[in-house]
Amino acid sequence: MRTAATHVVVVGRGLLGSAAARHLADLGARVTLVGPGEPADHAKHHGVFASHHDSGRIMRIIDRSPYYARIAAASIGRQQDLQARTGIQFSFPVGHMTMTNMDGYYSDLVETGDHFGVSFSQVASDDIADLFPFLSFPSGLRGVLESTTGGHIDPRRLIRAQCAALQDTGGTVVDATATAVEDRTGAVQVVTDTGLRIEADCALVATGAFANHHDVLPQPVAFTVQEHTVVFAEVDEAQAAKLADMPSIIFKQGDEIGQSVYVLPPIVYPDAKTLLKIGQSTGQIMHDPLRQITPWFQGTGDVAVAEWLEHDLRAMMPSVELGAISTASCAVTKSPSGRQFIDQFDGTEIYSLLADDGQVAKSADELGRIAAHRVLDGAVPTEYRDEDFAMRYQR
Repeated sequence: MRTAATHVVVVGRGLLGSAAARHLADLGARVTLVGPGEPADHAKHHGVFASHHDSGRIMRIIDRSPYYARIAAASIGRQQDLQARTGIQFSFPVGHMTMTNMDGYYSDLVETGDHFGVSFSQVASDDIADLFPFLSFPSGLRGVLESTTGGHIDPRRLIRAQCAALQDTGGTVVDATATAVEDRTGAVQVVTDTGLRIEADCALVATGAFANHHDVLPQPVAFTVQEHTVVFAEVDEAQAAKLADMPSIIFKQGDEIGQSVYVLPPIVYPDAKTLLKIGQSTGQIMHDPLRQITPWFQGTGDVAVAEWLEHDLRAMMPSVELGAISTASCAVTKSPSGRQFIDQFDGTEIYSLLADDGQVAKSADELGRIAAHRVLDGAVPTEYRDEDFAMRYQR
């Protein structure tokens, strides 16, 4: 077990890294958080990217996986405290609705909702016209409407809140990209693209889809990268008012590409535009991320997928007048276990918090807490098991 004076460098200033850094500081560690800001121009940027450069992510507890429901519930339960602590609002509990024609999936949602004591109601296609007149779904669907704990999160603001809390606790934020994390026999050195060298007792790497790039990890880890495309539709003030009661939505008809989408209600983005957002729940596997990932993020997604998403959005909201359409690229990392790698690299003082499984925004705070305890206590909190977060390396 490490002492409170332990100096930890957290590499990766995203949703997971910022959460872990804040929890490490709250537990008494001396923390340096290293990571770059958002690229000014994605098309011309040749450094690292992140999918959290966005203003809308779904928030919900109810999930077919009890594990993901559990970590979401823990994270959502701490949101008000973090918002009050920092004065930064990042959570918008406008409700969340999942609609599906999959009986087993629907039963799993109801079961996890009941198990975790979530406030929700069961809905059917015939109910939608009364609940949300602007929505349209095929007949024969069933779903759950999560009222008080569902909604959406602004990932940019959430990271700002975590960093503000970290700095209030005495932590340091370094705006730079780590180019090397070197084990020094009982210590580490982190080197950045600005030439800074940071000596510390240990490092926690939370570098997302770029984890296996730049030789930052002692050994490449075994996760896949999925390409995801998102579509944004601008709405004017009148249409936004019409959608004032809109929840975040998952419409799931299967687990394959083209069978499931998620939709965010109107959100005001940093450029002052009010946008609806729709994205795919399952993406194409990127076969050579080392070569493909940078061009992917520099681009605007897959044209065919974008056409499908726009078609689904218009079919779901036929009475809504959509303005300008734009697209963007996103990426999701998937581990073989379906859980995160929260572990220590063999024979080093370097730890990991990797593989988001598309679940990070609403669950990042709890994953950061789990990782902070793994680093300082040598084990994850007692309600979890170390073996469930074990590292797997590329072969």
